[in-house]
Amino acid sequence: MAMSQRRELPRLYDMDTPEATQQRHAGTARVEGCDRVWIEFQAALQQLPLLPRVAFLLSDVLGKPIGEVSALLGRDAATCRQLIDDARTRLRALRAGAHGDHP
Repeated sequence: MAMSQRRELPRLYDMDTPEATQQRHAGTARVEGCDRVWIEFQAALQQLPLLPRVAFLLSDVLGKPIGEVSALLGRDAATCRQLIDDARTRLRALRAGAHGDHP
């Protein structure tokens, strides 16, 4: 490769084809969308009362069995199921309110 061609290589690597530019922007939009969803989820969780929030996180997010959730919270399994259902209902309502949907 000639010396003049070597000097052009870094410049060529920085140049994007239209397809590469679209892919880069699409990837950025996906990441930003994921960040937005995560931020909205965290904000919604903060609006839940403590026990339903913890029960929901243990069960639905961390996948703990109901027996372990009830042992950790010091509540019986039926109460924990009710706390989890309450959290799900509240999260659906918050989502619906934020997006103009019906729960």
